[in-house]
Amino acid sequence: AAEDAPSVSDSLSNLGPRVPGSEPAAAASVSDREDDTDDVSSSFLGTLDGGTVLDEAWARGTWLLGLLVLQSSSSAVLERYSDLVKDHIEITLFLTMLVGAGGNAGNQSAISVIRGLATGTIQPTARCALETMWRQTRVGVALASVLAAGGFARVLASRAAFADAGDVVDLAAVDPALVAAIGIATSLFAIVTASTLTGSALPFALAFAGQDPANAGTTIQVCMDVAGVVITCVVCSAVFEHFERVAELGTAVGVVAGVS
Repeated sequence: AAEDAPSVSDSLSNLGPRVPGSEPAAAASVSDREDDTDDVSSSFLGTLDGGTVLDEAWARGTWLLGLLVLQSSSSAVLERYSDLVKDHIEITLFLTMLVGAGGNAGNQSAISVIRGLATGTIQPTARCALETMWRQTRVGVALASVLAAGGFARVLASRAAFADAGDVVDLAAVDPALVAAIGIATSLFAIVTASTLTGSALPFALAFAGQDPANAGTTIQVCMDVAGVVITCVVCSAVFEHFERVAELGTAVGVVAGVS
């Protein structure tokens, strides 16, 4: 009778549902495991798609080299606006914040689209691209409004850095930090809005061009680094020139009033 009693291993094997293919006969042998170890070791020199490490490094390296050249073009923009950057320290202090916010917002949009393309919830069609870009633009405006308000407060918190911001502020009798905050916040709004739109469009553009949409993640970062510098210089230049004209007008009015 004792010989007919089920063993402990048999009792444990009867617990829970039996999964197809989990029978002892299908268990991996020691030699199979050794083969798997050899495969893992050999994968050090080969990627999952069969290419070598050098193949992957070449494919990624050429893309990164192109992005490096593109990103270096921001130096030409800064050279073009060297006087503006020299006269307004706020641009130097907050430039990394501006381009970083644009890259992060654009990367979020790009990842959202890439995930949709990978799962099939987003189709690589012109109609779907336009709908996605329109949605991301509205999201970008909402995000830009919040971030611009935060950037405005952040610049005002650094008012001590703008004690000697220039004659424009002195003539207009306006807080120099306020002028700087307006320029930085306006730039931030434009950068974030543009980055969300660009980030949502880039994966579709790469897919239509026969490239891997996953490259949009790194590409949008570089694109917004360059575009962020351009937008910041253009917007801040316009804002500061506006206050300069207001200051000059106020000075002229004051002179006329004093003479009369």
